[in-house]
Amino acid sequence: MARGRKASTIKVVTGRDRDLIKQLSKTGLCNSSQAKEYCGVSVDRLNKLEKSGYIKTSEHIVRGENNLIIQLDKGGKEYCRQEFGITNFCAAQTNHLEHDIKLTEVYYKLDSDIQDTWKHERELIDKYYEIYPEKSGELKTCIDAAIEVNGELIAIESIGTSYTGTEIDLKQEIATNLGCSRMECF
Repeated sequence: MARGRKASTIKVVTGRDRDLIKQLSKTGLCNSSQAKEYCGVSVDRLNKLEKSGYIKTSEHIVRGENNLIIQLDKGGKEYCRQEFGITNFCAAQTNHLEHDIKLTEVYYKLDSDIQDTWKHERELIDKYYEIYPEKSGELKTCIDAAIEVNGELIAIESIGTSYTGTEIDLKQEIATNLGCSRMECF
């Protein structure tokens, strides 16, 4: 009996796909190595997810190595709205890839129950302006993320090579103003 051609799109979102899509909503991006290592999603599966409109991929050089960068596409965002109630997505920029890949690595090192508490920069900026409406539009920077561990809010910051002491102090002040008890830097 002849076999049919393999499908180029997905029929069902698997648990692995689900984990990847959720992570992308929280950190904005990952590379194909992280998708494989932490979610068990192969490059072949990534291609099918892309053809199905859940993700988009692009090739970039990061630290001298080729990286297949994965981000949410319209279908992935809609899936997050339907399945997780997520409406505020982390925006990643391709000019900060090294920083954002490092931040994704931090996310994956956390227990899944702590990953669920992850708040990304855009959510934290919105929260800051909610607390301090008189400062609306004034933030020049913000912490990368915050997590909750045993009721304690902890700021997460991926330190870039160009960061100055003044910038780190400003981020620490913002973290304190957001109610974080401390800031973990990576």
